[in-house]
Amino acid sequence: MGRLVAEETLPLVSDATASDEKRPAAADGNLSDEKRAKTADGTANDLKRPVGAEGIKAEREARKAAQRRGKADKQASREANRIKNTLLMDQRPHARIAAYEKLHGAYEGSTATAPVTAAGESVGIAKDITGQLGNVPASLFSHHLKVFSLDLLPSNFASLTSLDLSHNELSELPGLESLVSLTELNLCRNWFTGLPFTLRKLPHLAKLNASRNFLKPNAEFMVLLLQAPGLPSLTELDITFNKKCYTKDLKDILCIELPNVAVRVTVTYPPPDGAFVEDAAGKRDATLLRSQLEPYNTQALRRRLVSAFGCTPYSTFGASPPPRSDIMLELLECYAKAGVHNERKKVHVMGTPVDPTLISEILVELKDWAVRNKNHHERPYIHAETYMIIRAPSEFEAKISSGSSGALKAKQKHMANTKLWALGSAAMASVDADFASKFTAIAVTHNFRGSPHIDTTNIGPFYGLSIGDYADGTGGVQVEMDPFTVAEVNTKNRLGKVDGRFPHWVAPYDENCERFSLIYYQTEGDVTPSTTAVFGTILEETAAA
Repeated sequence: MGRLVAEETLPLVSDATASDEKRPAAADGNLSDEKRAKTADGTANDLKRPVGAEGIKAEREARKAAQRRGKADKQASREANRIKNTLLMDQRPHARIAAYEKLHGAYEGSTATAPVTAAGESVGIAKDITGQLGNVPASLFSHHLKVFSLDLLPSNFASLTSLDLSHNELSELPGLESLVSLTELNLCRNWFTGLPFTLRKLPHLAKLNASRNFLKPNAEFMVLLLQAPGLPSLTELDITFNKKCYTKDLKDILCIELPNVAVRVTVTYPPPDGAFVEDAAGKRDATLLRSQLEPYNTQALRRRLVSAFGCTPYSTFGASPPPRSDIMLELLECYAKAGVHNERKKVHVMGTPVDPTLISEILVELKDWAVRNKNHHERPYIHAETYMIIRAPSEFEAKISSGSSGALKAKQKHMANTKLWALGSAAMASVDADFASKFTAIAVTHNFRGSPHIDTTNIGPFYGLSIGDYADGTGGVQVEMDPFTVAEVNTKNRLGKVDGRFPHWVAPYDENCERFSLIYYQTEGDVTPSTTAVFGTILEETAAA
């Protein structure tokens, strides 16, 4: 029996030690070179191995312990990855809290650090939770949270003084009232449409950042902030870049009613000083570069600084960007450094000619229309003597049956201009029969001038036809093709195709002449992706001045 146990516990050693241990000669002979390589690093290592039954047993136990540790490490790594995936993908509050507790352990109020994966990478729902009870900051910054309840946090979290929930997708925050020690709350870049009314139960809240949400300044919003007791400790309120909180009146009310609070609001109406040149497209000089850029929103101007001039992009995690006035000035400076002051490179495109007989008939009808509708103006921000939109029957007939008063007025206007509609439709069908079956309205204008703008409701390109006694080669439709190129489409007795979702305007023409235009466009149906501003062959180019 003893002989068998000795044979089972013999180590794998070299021939030099076999005789000292008096083990059977066959023991070493049964060991292949491959196994020897796996179990020992040559004869020198074999000689260092423990001898005797106790040494052999200790070595075997050490090997088993190492195997157990390796297995435990693999299991821990798999579990960490599983929990990490839960935090990234599982939106159920109880599942996320359970994963948080597994990663961080029970919160003791002293010091808690984020656990580390096998790769040394921090994971967890809280990127940083440190401090002592009574002065505890916490961050759940940018963790893709859509649903989260503060009721699920351990009771010791009532001692939090600062909570960062920014850059998530939260629209409500149950359990907020339990954080009675909170002095700072960051809700920036979430989906809140209103401030949580439970903010009133936080007597020490001094700083509230609710910027870049979807807040509405409704009655509940105003009651929360202005009706006693309100937020008695509040000293800073940031509601910038909330699309509905944009008026100067709102900011004035908050500043007057909350004299001890530093209120930040992004005011876009009325536009702040320097934000725009003039207050309407029709009042701007369309020959100026700035006027041609004004139709873009501030975000588009910032993108142009990056894409066209290589400026550093604005970081969504950093400070708020400068106001529109500063962005516009920086953009104009970049253009000036590139050698462009007002006039960019210009290319020319010819529209498709329309039958002269049909043009003559349309002109007669347009002159009669101008007399009948003198001073009729449906787009006051546009510079034109007369402007009218005649809608297609397909657009208003279905809406009339549902009781739409606007559709009924559209039908009455269409019936008063049936001949003009028929002639205009015939012109369109002679050039593009497919579009003739899809356009939903015709904008009829008399002496339209300049007015750089973007057609925000169009779902595809439009066609323009202009008629009058102004000189051929003037009064066309100019449109921005790219940051450094403007195309002028000749629409004199021609139908030119232009994508009005790019900034466009009417080129100069003799003010003593008369110019009528028909603009065919589509606002209903399948959207046509925006690809190019003009369609047709470019005939010539002129360099920028």
